Amino acid sequence: MMRVRPVTEEAFRRLVRTAKRQAPASMWLKGGNVLNVYTKEWQQVHIVTSGERIAYVGEKEPVVDEGTDILDAEGYYLVPGYIEPHAHPFQWYNPATLADFALQTGTTTMISDTLFLNSLLPPEEVADIMEKLQAHPVKQFFWARLDPQIRGQAEDAAYSRQGVAQMVANPLVIQGGELTDWQGVLTEDETILFGLKYVRDVGKRMEGHHPGASVETLNIAAAAGITACHESITAEEVINRLRLGMYATLRHSSIRPDLPELVSGLVQRGVPWSSRMMLTSDGSTPPMMRHGFTDYILRVAMESGMPPLEAYVMATLNPAVYYGLDGEIGGIAPGRVADVLFLTSPEEPTPKLVIANGRRAVREGQLLEPTVELNWSAYGFPQVNHMLDGPVNPQWFRIPHEGKAVPVLEMTNAVITKLKWEELPADEEGYVTVEQDPELSFLFCLDPRQKRLTQAVVRGFGQMIEGMASTYTASADWLIIGRDPKAMTRALERVIRNGGGIALAEQGGISMEIPLPLAGKLTDRPMGEIIAKAEEFVEQMRQKGHRHLDPIYSLLFFTATHLPFVRLTGEGLYDVKQGTIILPSRKCDG
Repeated sequence: MMRVRPVTEEAFRRLVRTAKRQAPASMWLKGGNVLNVYTKEWQQVHIVTSGERIAYVGEKEPVVDEGTDILDAEGYYLVPGYIEPHAHPFQWYNPATLADFALQTGTTTMISDTLFLNSLLPPEEVADIMEKLQAHPVKQFFWARLDPQIRGQAEDAAYSRQGVAQMVANPLVIQGGELTDWQGVLTEDETILFGLKYVRDVGKRMEGHHPGASVETLNIAAAAGITACHESITAEEVINRLRLGMYATLRHSSIRPDLPELVSGLVQRGVPWSSRMMLTSDGSTPPMMRHGFTDYILRVAMESGMPPLEAYVMATLNPAVYYGLDGEIGGIAPGRVADVLFLTSPEEPTPKLVIANGRRAVREGQLLEPTVELNWSAYGFPQVNHMLDGPVNPQWFRIPHEGKAVPVLEMTNAVITKLKWEELPADEEGYVTVEQDPELSFLFCLDPRQKRLTQAVVRGFGQMIEGMASTYTASADWLIIGRDPKAMTRALERVIRNGGGIALAEQGGISMEIPLPLAGKLTDRPMGEIIAKAEEFVEQMRQKGHRHLDPIYSLLFFTATHLPFVRLTGEGLYDVKQGTIILPSRKCDG
C-alpha cells in the first residue's frame, strides 16, 4: 500500500489513543449523514480526527479539549474528498492553479499528466515541481509518459529507456501513460515495449488511449499491460473494456462530453455499476470549469441516471482502489486521511465546506488558507520572445500560386482533420487567395528556431478570420491562421511581445490577447480569471463561425501527431496513418 501522507511515530501513537478515547480529538464532526462507500449506505455517525487522519467513525462521542475543532454536521451529507484519476493540468492553467480550483470544488486528490512539463523542462526540474506540489492540500500524483505525441520528440532524453525508467521510478509517479503511440506497440518499438514492461515490473498502473478500438485491439492492449482506458464513447465500449479486465473511466470533457450517453446506455442495458468504473474530466479547458470540476462530472452523471451512491463511489473509492491508495484515501474510515466534504443533499455534489488533511480548507468555494505558490521564474522554461531570430515578415504568410492544387485541411470536428487537395484561385499578384470562400483560412505552422513554415489552408476553423497567432500548441511550433498576411503578422508580433499566448488581430488592431508567459503554454493567473478569458475567446470564435465543440483544443491539437489524419509539424504536413511527410516545410524567406 502506498502512503500519501507520512505519519510520524508521535502522530501514529496519538491516532491510536484518540481512537481509544484516551487522547483529545483534533476535530469532531458531529452527527452528520456520513456516506460509507464500502457498504454504499448513509450512516448518522460522528467523525473524529487526530491530526491529518480519521481516528474514529461511530456513535460514541470523543474526548475533547480546548484545541478540538468541533463542527456541527447535523443536516449535512458527508462524503469523502473526490479523486480525479486523469488530469491534464496544462489547459492554460498549471498544476498549482488547477489544484487550487480542484480543492475549492471538493477534489482533494489528482493524478496528473506530466506531458507539458516533460516537453519544456529538464527531468530534475520536473521532479522538483512535483515535489514542491506536495505541500499543497490537494494530494497530487503523476503519470510517466512513454511517448510524446509529437513527431520528432521521441528521440528526446525524456523518452529514452533511461528517461522513462527514471520518471517511472519516482515515488510520486503511480502510473505510466497515457499511451498514445499504439503503432509503437504494433511495430514492437523497443523503447515503447521497454516502458510497458518496466511499468508492469515495478507494479504500477498503465493508462491506455484507445478511441474506437475493437475487441481484438483491446486484447492486445490488455496483454501489453494496459490496465485502464478513458476513451469509451458508447456503453458497449465500456463493457468491452470491463470484460477484458480493464478499468473503464467514464469521461465528460470539453472535447468529449460523453457521460450522458454512457450512463443512459449502461442503464438501458441493465449493466450493474461496476467497482471498476471511475469518472474523469479528462483535461477540460477553462470554460467547462465554470460548472465545476469533479463535482460537475458527478452532477452530470446523476442527472443522466446514475444513482448518487454509485456516482460518489466512482469518484472516491474506485480510483483509490485502482491506484492502491484505498488504505489512505477514498473513504471516511479510521486510519484514512481526513478528506471530508459537507454537502447539503446527496444530489448536490458541490460542497459547502471542504476538510482536507484534517483541516478546514474551503468554505462556500473560498480558500481559507494559502496553498502553494510556485516560483515559476526559477525554472528554465523556453522564452518565446527569444526564440525567433529577427522580425516577422508578412510575406511568410502568402502561398505562391503554382498552378496546382494546395492542401486543404477539412475539420470534421474540433480536432480531427482530413486532407483534400483543391485548386484555389490566384490573386492579382500571383498568390493563392481564399476570398471566394469565407470558410477558408490560411494555416501556417512556424518552427521559430529553424525559421521553417509548413503551409496549408483550413476549412471549418472559422469565417473571415483576419489574423490569429498561437504558441499554445502540443509541440514547440507556433500557429498562424487567417486571411490577411498583415493581420497575421500583427497577431504574431503581439504574441511574441507578450512572451507567448494567443492574439487575434482585426481592423488594424488587436481585438483580443491571452498572455501565456510560461513557455507560451501556461499562465500562473488564478482559475477564475483564466475561465473568464477563455470564455471570451470561445465567444469570439463562435462569432467568427467556429462550430466545433472546443476551439482551444483545436489550437492545441493541430500539431499533435497521435491524432488522425493530417497534422502540421515543423518538418512539413504529416500523414499520421502513413507516417510520412506529405508536403515539406519551407524556409522563411523575404
